Amino acid sequence: MSTEELVKDALGAVADQARLPTGVAQAAWRQRTRMRIRRAATTAAALVAAVTVGVITVPSLVAREDPEVATSRIGGDTAADPGRSTPVERVAAGRVTLTAYASCEHSCSWYLLTHAGTGGYTHGRWGWIDVAPSGRTAAVLEETLPARRIGLVDTTAARLRRWIDLGRAVAGRVAWSPDGKRLLVTTYDHVPGLLADPAGEPDTRQVRTGFAIVDVNSGKATFHDLPGDPDSAGLRNDLLWSRDGSLIWENTGARQEPRKYYDLTGRSRPGPAQESSSDQPAGLSPNGSRLAMGGRSGSAPFVVDVDSGDTTLLEPPGDHVIVQSLAWADDTHLIAWAQDRATADSSKSRYRLVLVDVTGKQEVTPLTGWTGTLSRPNWMPVLTTEP
Repeated sequence: MSTEELVKDALGAVADQARLPTGVAQAAWRQRTRMRIRRAATTAAALVAAVTVGVITVPSLVAREDPEVATSRIGGDTAADPGRSTPVERVAAGRVTLTAYASCEHSCSWYLLTHAGTGGYTHGRWGWIDVAPSGRTAAVLEETLPARRIGLVDTTAARLRRWIDLGRAVAGRVAWSPDGKRLLVTTYDHVPGLLADPAGEPDTRQVRTGFAIVDVNSGKATFHDLPGDPDSAGLRNDLLWSRDGSLIWENTGARQEPRKYYDLTGRSRPGPAQESSSDQPAGLSPNGSRLAMGGRSGSAPFVVDVDSGDTTLLEPPGDHVIVQSLAWADDTHLIAWAQDRATADSSKSRYRLVLVDVTGKQEVTPLTGWTGTLSRPNWMPVLTTEP
């Protein structure tokens, strides 16, 4: 049986199991009826639609023994800041480090993990941040989007090294390639806010126009037209790299084809057999044995064993309800958004980042503190992953 067939069987198997709390299920349904996009780093629920934009999992080329950039290991010193709703101290687990985040109220403020001084998160007046695979360089967009220039920031010194001028103000998002040599820029006429309310009326001017591939060494940008789906007007429709950097993709919001893939000139291409089946930012585990999936409207996220098709619903006991799988910390642990079970049945709840073991008793380790009581998380994580 193919991976696609196994995933379809798994979706059917969980369709009537493990319902999410009412508030989450209703938000998920509203989101799916209005959006055919990849909202942020691959999303099913309105409450997490905005934060998905920033979920970026890229391999690291840096040596693991480098103390400045190496991430924590699961069995050792997982780094957490569980007492704060948005972290001040470094957060990491296994292969993954929280390298930046955007905190959004009426507007968004960006914070970058720097290794100078305390090694915490430093505020910067940027419109977008993504951190290179090495962990040493961040690509930043100017505060007002769409931006004309991409800045390269040295994270070890918190210092801007140089600008790459695109020649036109079109950049709405930037993402490093897995090899750390190229940047993928999603281009827009007008750029939607990170935490725009999916239930609100969209600004139809806000549409994706295409993308650019930028060679970091030379600064040369090659532009390609790739208009966004008309149904995504007023909402972000960002493009991301495939795991090996040979393709780019967008989230469609569709059950049968959650990710749509293109080559580096914008021509439609078949996606990788396993990777393309996931509707969660985490996607495929590092060794390719497990696939993170979102349940049908109202059901819990789950994990599929790629070989057997067996499913594991993410239903840990205790205070946490898992609502979205963001990144694989290793082959058996996921970083995820969780909701407070005590408030999960209301229209507003509390949220935090957690580490969840997908095997056995599904032990949960908080990585950040609870947010206030909100309709959705009010900050967006940027996650960088080692190979």
